[in-house]
Amino acid sequence: MPTSPRSYGYKFSGYFMEYGPIEADNLEAARTLVRQRLGVSRLPQGFQLWDLSERPLARWRVDVAS
Repeated sequence: MPTSPRSYGYKFSGYFMEYGPIEADNLEAARTLVRQRLGVSRLPQGFQLWDLSERPLARWRVDVAS
C-alpha cells in the first residue's frame, strides 16, 4: 500500500532562513530532491532536514549566538 508523501523542511548551517516544504515519501527521498534542486552530489556539512509534522517551518529563526 503506497503511503502519501510527507512534507519536509530544510536549513543550511549558519543561515537564518528555513526552506520548504519538500514533498517526499521519506527522509532519504527528500534529501535526494534537495540535492537535485541544488545541482550537487553531496549536501553541505551542517545541512538540516526535518519532518514538518514534527516541527513546522520558522522562516526567520535566529541561531543562538556563541
